[in-house]
Order: sequence, then C-alpha cells, then structure tokens
Amino acid sequence: MSIPSRSRKKPKIDVVPLIDVLMVLIIFFLVTMQFRDLRALNIKLPKIDTAGSNLMSNELIVSISQEGDFFINSKKVDFDKLSQALEATALLPRKPVILVVADENVPLRHVTQVVDLCRKSGLEDFRLQAR
Repeated sequence: MSIPSRSRKKPKIDVVPLIDVLMVLIIFFLVTMQFRDLRALNIKLPKIDTAGSNLMSNELIVSISQEGDFFINSKKVDFDKLSQALEATALLPRKPVILVVADENVPLRHVTQVVDLCRKSGLEDFRLQAR
C-alpha cells in the first residue's frame, strides 16, 4: 500500500495589507510634520487641538513674550507703537493677515489687548499661532 502524494500549496505572502499600513503611516507623518522653523523669539506656544495651518504669505506677526513685551516681526515695540503700526497697516490697500504669537504663559489680557487693537484698527483677519 502506498501513501498517496498530496500536493501542497506554496505559501505566499499577501503584501496588500502591508502596503495599506505603510500608506497610512506615510500620510500620518506627512500631515503631522512641520515644514517651517519656529520664530526666532523664545516663545513656547500653547497647544490647540483644533488648530489649523497658519502658512500665509501676506502676514504681520505680532509676538508677545512671557514678560509681556510686544514684538512686530521680531522687533520690540511698546503698546503705543503697536497700536500705531496696526492702524497704519489697516490703511494699506491689501491688508495683511495678523498672526498673534504668544507664549503659553502670557496672561490672557495681553492677547486680548492685541486682538482688541486689531479689531479697533479694522483688521478683522487675525489668527492665533499654536503648536
């Protein structure tokens, strides 16, 4: 009596699920990567879970340090100069977007002062930078 020979199927590796997982990982890393460096000032930004992208070309950056100092495009100014600069900016034919960059430990009153100045000057398009 002889044993009948069985033909075995060759094992194969299904690579489709591997490709799916790799694509998800690639998309995740591309979405979460930051492609530009942070500002030169030593400001630790607060975290906002619903923050969108702040990549803008026509922008005026108003920074607030932890000590409450105001900066316009990395140049230190006092509150009156900031007010004058925002009013002068509002007179431009193409109004820039105001990007407010504040340290996470800055008192809220400093941020609201800048937001209030923007609105009084007629600059309604402003954004808060977050990490």
